[in-house]
Amino acid sequence: MLRILHLADLHLGRIFHGESLIEDQAHLLDQLIALTAKNPPDAVLLSGDIYDRALPPVEAVKLFDRLLSTLSDAGITVVAIPGNHDSAGRMAYAAGAWEKLGVHIRADYQRLDEPVNIKSRDGSSCDIFALPFVELTRDKSAFIKNAVESMMEARKNNVQNQPAILMAHEFVAGSTESGSERLYVGGSQSVSGELFEGFDYVALGHIHSAQRAGDETIRYAGSPMAYAFDEGSKEKGFLEIILDNGQLYPEVNFIPLKPFRSMEVLEDSLDNLLNNPDYKGLKDSYISARVTDPLSHMNLIGRLRERFPYLRELRQTALEPIAADNSRDSAALETPASVMSDFLNRTGWEDGDERNIAEELLSEALNSLEARQ
Repeated sequence: MLRILHLADLHLGRIFHGESLIEDQAHLLDQLIALTAKNPPDAVLLSGDIYDRALPPVEAVKLFDRLLSTLSDAGITVVAIPGNHDSAGRMAYAAGAWEKLGVHIRADYQRLDEPVNIKSRDGSSCDIFALPFVELTRDKSAFIKNAVESMMEARKNNVQNQPAILMAHEFVAGSTESGSERLYVGGSQSVSGELFEGFDYVALGHIHSAQRAGDETIRYAGSPMAYAFDEGSKEKGFLEIILDNGQLYPEVNFIPLKPFRSMEVLEDSLDNLLNNPDYKGLKDSYISARVTDPLSHMNLIGRLRERFPYLRELRQTALEPIAADNSRDSAALETPASVMSDFLNRTGWEDGDERNIAEELLSEALNSLEARQ
């Protein structure tokens, strides 16, 4: 029997509404490390988007290094592929040295038909095939089809006929995305789940909600934490895959992780947001405040931050339909000053001195523009 952990979309170094999430991510990886120490798996699969951007901050690189070092020291095999947020070249740095320590970073297409072989303590084994994110905008499906065919050919040459897992980082058509993925317009980058048939399990990354991608054995692990407020109510974590020769399909279990801070959307009047005792326990949560009052308030952000220090988003929902319904000719009926005033109201910029400075700068810019005409 083999026990494998499937994670994806760590997005280390993510910035959330202008603030780093590195402390939150360290908290999650600490939980993962503790769980693997308590019950060591045979392998950990990281299916892309290890980092949030191609040039990650130093803190994110150190965090990933600590994860790999800890798992390697514990004798746990790691297989990782880059996603669309990662730089494949940077991820591949020192891959040869890591491989000697049981950490296999497959960042290019040179070894598609060379699986990583995983062995369990009871002698069971499994082949892990790795397909990094395919950046092609044309013929993506054809490229993946050819890659999978080469993998299938390698499986035929395996006389032991052991189980095989495919790792990939793609948007499978029909999957349900959430608000924090960087997807492509019109589904031009989506691929059919039928391309991945023939494997005992497909460990996908790219979609941040844990879900099946059509077939029971084709799965997204989802991101280990919420990266948008519309994901805040969803349980986050990773998947545990158990391969047993006596079973037709692998057993898949969701393992939840506890976030460092919860994400909460509060839609209420300003008075209730500031005074309702029901919100008392949310001081340490990330907050999206949706103020329902129909009028603007002075120093809205400052007042809310006194109660919610981790306020990350502010909307005045009662004012939003006014803008949505305003289809009149703005050039004829709105002045630049009124447009700026509306913008400052909607973004909670209530400091009188700062508003005066902004309005003066706008006036100077308009006067300069008129002088040139």
